[in-house]
Amino acid sequence: MNRETSRLFLAFPAEELAPPLSRLQDRLALTGRRIPPTQFHMTLRFLGPLTRVQTGSLLKQLPQMKLPAFELELDRLGCFPRARVVWIGPSRLPSALTALSEELDARCASLKLGPPHRAFRPHITLFRHDNTPTLPPIAPLVYRPSRLCLYSSTLSEQGPNYQILQSWPLTDGEE
Repeated sequence: MNRETSRLFLAFPAEELAPPLSRLQDRLALTGRRIPPTQFHMTLRFLGPLTRVQTGSLLKQLPQMKLPAFELELDRLGCFPRARVVWIGPSRLPSALTALSEELDARCASLKLGPPHRAFRPHITLFRHDNTPTLPPIAPLVYRPSRLCLYSSTLSEQGPNYQILQSWPLTDGEE
């Protein structure tokens, strides 16, 4: 990869959900590649390869945004058949998360970063390389992320590795 670019994305880490998500992976016992517990996250926006200038501009924008705390009920399993990904996600989105996604899209457009490559569908990936059409019902998990992080993604033979480059706390109300 060119030293001037990085594959970046903004996401909410989900380390506090690692124990129940690992148990869910055990229960599902799918043949795909399990996502390691240290890699669990919910992507807000994939940014792709950005130059250092684009990254710097984005890093100036993020602290200016309201980053409200929110809570999700992860109450359903799903599969993206083309991507061959099995995930857990919410049936309903809180308005704070929807507003944050929309504001981020607007700020990215103002920086000429282009539109997101897919519609915003919050989820936490559990397995890759699996195309399971039938998944069981699950007991809901409550997810209350505490921070938004800028991640770098590096591909390896074992799959992508994610590194947190910077983070911003989510806040309850006024600062």
